[in-house]
Amino acid sequence: MSIPKRCWQFAILLLAACISRADAQYNHSNPHEPEFFNEEAAQFLLTQMNDVYWASATAYRQFADDTLSPEILMREKLRPFYGTMQKFDWQNFVDPLLKRQFEVILRGAKYPPINYKFKRATSTLKNMSRKKWVCNMKEPSKCNMAFVHQIKTIFTNSDDLDEIKYYWKEWRNKMPAEVKEALHYYIAYYRNMSTPDVKPSAFWYDQYEDPHLIYELESLMDSLRPFYREIHAHLRNVLRHKYGDDVIPPTGLIPHHLMEQVTYQAWKKETVLQNPFVQRKLPNMQTELDDAGLKPFDLVNISVQFFGSLGFRNLTDEFMNEHFIEMDAGTGGPDCKSRIFDFGEIELHFCPKVYYKKLLQTHGDIAAVQYAIEKNNFRVGLNQEACPGFGAAMGEAVILSVSTPKHLQQRLGILKNYDYDDLLNLNRLYRLATHTMLTLPTYFVHEKLWVDMIDGRVQPEHYNCHYWNLMQKYMGVEPPLQTDAGVYDMPYKFYEGIVDQFRSTKKLFDEFLGYQIYRAICLNIGEFERRNAYKPLDNCDFHGDKHAGKLL
Repeated sequence: MSIPKRCWQFAILLLAACISRADAQYNHSNPHEPEFFNEEAAQFLLTQMNDVYWASATAYRQFADDTLSPEILMREKLRPFYGTMQKFDWQNFVDPLLKRQFEVILRGAKYPPINYKFKRATSTLKNMSRKKWVCNMKEPSKCNMAFVHQIKTIFTNSDDLDEIKYYWKEWRNKMPAEVKEALHYYIAYYRNMSTPDVKPSAFWYDQYEDPHLIYELESLMDSLRPFYREIHAHLRNVLRHKYGDDVIPPTGLIPHHLMEQVTYQAWKKETVLQNPFVQRKLPNMQTELDDAGLKPFDLVNISVQFFGSLGFRNLTDEFMNEHFIEMDAGTGGPDCKSRIFDFGEIELHFCPKVYYKKLLQTHGDIAAVQYAIEKNNFRVGLNQEACPGFGAAMGEAVILSVSTPKHLQQRLGILKNYDYDDLLNLNRLYRLATHTMLTLPTYFVHEKLWVDMIDGRVQPEHYNCHYWNLMQKYMGVEPPLQTDAGVYDMPYKFYEGIVDQFRSTKKLFDEFLGYQIYRAICLNIGEFERRNAYKPLDNCDFHGDKHAGKLL
């Protein structure tokens, strides 16, 4: 029995359709180019991109020199796909997740390809705090001092005003020309992406999906100003008693080098800061931790257990032994900062020291690890932070919980001999607030100055003047000395703050959002009640609360 001709035709068409479907409608002459730009082809394209992304993420962990952020490197790895993606009518996709993937990934197409000049400028800005160009005050022939390690240590520990002023001025006057060139390169980089309708700052804030974020940050800073003025007046009074009226006037601005000293000393026990109630001494946290016999990995275990109590993924001993590595002594800089690799295989390099600040920071590190585990389960385009600093904000919320007397006494079993009455607690809050209230305006001034630079609201010859106008307005400080003509007086954190990994925006965002997350959780679980003196926000600890874990 012969098969009718129409049946043969139908069978051939069906086979062709199956082949076409299996091939995801792709053109063999160009493996990234589909024949039909529909959602099915888009899904197949994203599968290819997902494979490239994760292979590149693993390679980054193994071979990258750490000059560029993983976000930038991943953006470059996906660049061959951008042209094809732009041919899809993705704004009208039915699948919302598919639409979101295209939206997020195609942000990278706005940026020019990375070249040698970009890498060189990034490396210069990122590493300038460790470059040695300052001459020793006592041995002028030795010009091998860097800000981080040597000069910052002097600011933190010295009471010699002439010495502090010398290094404040010398570091700025002797700054190599390549630093200013790198800054100007970055300014031009963002300006070259702009259009008559889109300002450079819109690209700076593209991951926040709000081109006017600077105005929201400015509004938040304005809301803090009354409290900051109180802190400023107190600090001026403390510094005046220490250094005299000739150095610190009864009213007005504080010299910047002394405000820097206060900031660096905020976590020290011996500091220029004077607690409001001197008769109620804060506990020596180092002694408490030493008496508890804690080792560096114990801080990691304590932090992991905190998240386990909230219902987060249990990090097994096997996982921690494979992915958590103690850093070598002397690495991590003067603050012994941990390093977290959260692209591809997760790895935490933790500090080999035990002190109170590191106890808190380690909880933030584990928050980043937990967040990375969750987001790495998603496909490319959906596996990024909601916005830069979002993961760190969750860490800040946890740190606020861990730092409460309730947690330290009841959960960690330290400070048992201390009764945190109102006076002692106010001293504790004062020390916490001083650090935060001095760093927030600093980061905001850096952010505002940078945005004004790239948007062209201030010309290069006025950069320094504009910087000091902002410092006077938001920090109440003035330059202690006049630097040489043409010198920029911004500190090293400004230059670092325009590099992707260390953006000032992230720090501002995670500080503000972290507090809001903490407050919202405490309200929701009933640990904080307005106008209830027995349930204040400053002693809210959500350890062990599974509902808090779900909210987080």
